Amino acid sequence: MAGPYRLRVEDLAARGDAVALASRGAAVTYAELAARAAAVGAALAGAGARPEDRVALLSSGRAHDEPAALAGVLAAGAVAVPLDATAPPARLGRIARARGCRALVLDTAATGLADGIDAALGAGLPRVELDAEGRVVRATAPAGAAGERDAAGAAGAAGERDAAGADGERDAAGAAGAAGERGGAGAQDVACILHTSGSTGEPKPVPITWAGLDAFTAFCIDLIGLSPADRVLRVAELVFDLAWFDHLATFRAGATLATMARRDLASGRALRDAVVALAPTVIYGVPSMFMKLAAALPAADAAAPAGALAPPVRAVLFAGEVFPPRELAALAARAPGAALYNLYGPTETNVCTFHRVDRAALDGASEIPIGVACPYAACTLIAEDEGGRVIEGPGTGELVVSGPTTVDGGPYRTRDRVERKADGLFYFRGRIDRMVKIRGYRVEPGEVEAALASHPAVRQAAVIAVEDPRLGKTLRGFVALAGDADDRALRVYLAERLPPYMVPEKVVAMDELPRTSTGKIDYRALPG
Repeated sequence: MAGPYRLRVEDLAARGDAVALASRGAAVTYAELAARAAAVGAALAGAGARPEDRVALLSSGRAHDEPAALAGVLAAGAVAVPLDATAPPARLGRIARARGCRALVLDTAATGLADGIDAALGAGLPRVELDAEGRVVRATAPAGAAGERDAAGAAGAAGERDAAGADGERDAAGAAGAAGERGGAGAQDVACILHTSGSTGEPKPVPITWAGLDAFTAFCIDLIGLSPADRVLRVAELVFDLAWFDHLATFRAGATLATMARRDLASGRALRDAVVALAPTVIYGVPSMFMKLAAALPAADAAAPAGALAPPVRAVLFAGEVFPPRELAALAARAPGAALYNLYGPTETNVCTFHRVDRAALDGASEIPIGVACPYAACTLIAEDEGGRVIEGPGTGELVVSGPTTVDGGPYRTRDRVERKADGLFYFRGRIDRMVKIRGYRVEPGEVEAALASHPAVRQAAVIAVEDPRLGKTLRGFVALAGDADDRALRVYLAERLPPYMVPEKVVAMDELPRTSTGKIDYRALPG
């Protein structure tokens, strides 16, 4: 019986002169991508990295280097650990140390950030440096790196156990890490380790397996009929699970990945110009991105009957947060020829439900469902009482997911409140805990609170999500001070420790934070 799909250099090379990567200024064929991935793999081997080792990925320019780096790491049998180039180096260093990363693959533009990571680690990781087109230009292996293998691996496995256990989740990440050091079958199936915001104050590791990626990418390819004729717009960062559709489903189908620079996401106009220039047929992103894009596009009317997104865009997939009905209707009006799909699932389950939007039902007011379970996912609702009974038929409860895309196979308790209506469709009803989505990224307010409370002038801290008519959900911080600090100083302090999407738009100083009768912070009493 054949194993799950894996990205292999020989499969890329077999597609020859077909275009694998396209940007505004360059194109890379599949044969060229295969050669560059093989060179990355050879450089990693020369730097002492072996199959199943964890390898950090970092790209500041977000050009063709990133897919070449990813293909090289995965084809070499290593476990990819993507790092967020917008996050401060101290945070990235903690992730690299906790995962026991053996090497760092980066673009030339990220060398300064990599130096900061090394400083945070107190030692240098072996590096494989690529130019913007994904060609290896330099490889280094600091003295003593090989001798640190066992200690780093043990630290990485222990860190995963601690982070996963402290978050109250199943210890899948730690088990995967420990198995990786033993060389067990479980480790061989781990493709990458992503990180989400953790309620303990540290990033939480989420291992993604090849079996899960096999099920997910095969489903997506079939769902939208992805083929070599398609051009998939690369939107999401590699630290976000959406990006794994962009790369792996595209390469598996033999389509073209249309690479877009990070600066193209800065505004609706920049995003619109990138879409027009790159002419994608498929776009997968978060609703807030599509809202920004739609605002910069003309609606389809008598003067522009085709709209600005069709043709060539034929499929729009969105996930990561709720799409407001009015804004979804506006996007649909600007992409009249595109099929619209709502995909749902936390990072720990990848996509587990889906829904093809009925355009005729878009009235700008009615909510849309998150749909039905994907063929590979078993989705169950359980009551929120102590018994946790299974809800059969219509009802509202916590969604629990099992299947190959789920951490450790599940069952995984999502902490999402979901309703199943009489029509059999699932509808998202919010969170059971405090976790929120900011521009599609999962944020645990507790992690932001921990960073804020670490400031020497702060004696109490609280963080909540508030609605902003222009930005969607944003964070707002509240502090009781024991010294001198203002909003700007506190936000600068946080920016040195957290990625931008986790820094509150505003930090408000109060004499005392409101408390409940039991002495806990009364979040409902904080001014929203």
